[in-house]
Amino acid sequence: MKLPLARRTRRMRRSTIREILKLMARKGIISFAGGLPAPDLFPLRHFATAMQDAFRIDKASALQYDITEGYRPLKEFLCRWLSKRGMRCRPENVLLTHGSQQALDLLGKIFLDPGDRVLVEDPTYLGAIQAFDPYEARYTAVPIDEEGLRIPEMKAAIRRHTPKFAYLVPTFQNPSGVTMSLKRRRALLQFFRLKKLYAVEDDPYGFLRWSGKKVPTLYELAGGRGVIYLSTFSKILSPGIRLGFVVAEREVISSLILAKQAADLQPNTLIQRAVYHYCRRGYLDRHIPLIIDAYRQRAEWMMDAMDRYFPPSVEWTRPEGGMFIWCRLRDGRSATRIFRQAVRQNVAFVTGNVFHAAGGGEDTFRLNFTNSNQAQIQEGIRRLGKTLARQ
Repeated sequence: MKLPLARRTRRMRRSTIREILKLMARKGIISFAGGLPAPDLFPLRHFATAMQDAFRIDKASALQYDITEGYRPLKEFLCRWLSKRGMRCRPENVLLTHGSQQALDLLGKIFLDPGDRVLVEDPTYLGAIQAFDPYEARYTAVPIDEEGLRIPEMKAAIRRHTPKFAYLVPTFQNPSGVTMSLKRRRALLQFFRLKKLYAVEDDPYGFLRWSGKKVPTLYELAGGRGVIYLSTFSKILSPGIRLGFVVAEREVISSLILAKQAADLQPNTLIQRAVYHYCRRGYLDRHIPLIIDAYRQRAEWMMDAMDRYFPPSVEWTRPEGGMFIWCRLRDGRSATRIFRQAVRQNVAFVTGNVFHAAGGGEDTFRLNFTNSNQAQIQEGIRRLGKTLARQ
């Protein structure tokens, strides 16, 4: 019997990156594909202590149903923690979610009607496209350069298409690693205010800067008005706990709460309390510098190896933080073709075309440096360089 599936399922696709992750089970493979944090940096002992705190202090309530908005002590901590970084908010402005990926789905649910447009960077985060596709969104893709979104093209695109909202990763953008300049952030917000357009600011990597000058978030620059800020504990604690958060105006949070109640009732009760105790003990603030130092070193290892092994036909970004290096084939070759050859050499990456909502990017690819040790980086880049030189 044929399944009577809804029309929106026609646009649901398997994640290219999630499929590539299956390659990691193959013996000898070195993968620079997934945006995986380093497992050797997971704070096992400290998080175990925090879990014990949850049971010892919160007792049976740690296993009970809880409110949709999220555990208030954790939200209060987040408000204090974010305020030290220039973002002022109250617990009523915060919603805890099942990872920031759920936040993207909820935003699609409350904002998008079939055919509505979303303005995105070109390239953009693949997971956002996957989240918005089931709501039958269309995309207005605006090119980026080394300073982020190109403002003249953005203005022209908004005047031409009138998007419902803009989805942006302004800091250490995924996949490019680029950070939008302060000048462009201000110009963007000024134009968005004029057009009464909301910005969804996805900021999973902003806490992972090791060089350069910190740039204020869009949320901070806008004073919390007209910007919906998303972030996550996945990159600064663990992705397996599936805990993210949204910071926005109260009317936005109220709508998201209604959508979340229908989706999963609430965030995970036990995990919220464990994360709160982990933060309360000061573990988070002590752990993030360790992550930053390790990622800086791994990025340097990778770029040094690329300098040594990659042919002149490849150019790449030099990130100041985050988890990725973005590469372009100057001679216009297909990264997909090179990927097939590279996998035969037991090395994997992500081709850039999957990050382009409107098509293109065939001559680009993304490398992740956080989930590999020095020996893996050296050998993997050597294999990839050999493949690139041979094609």
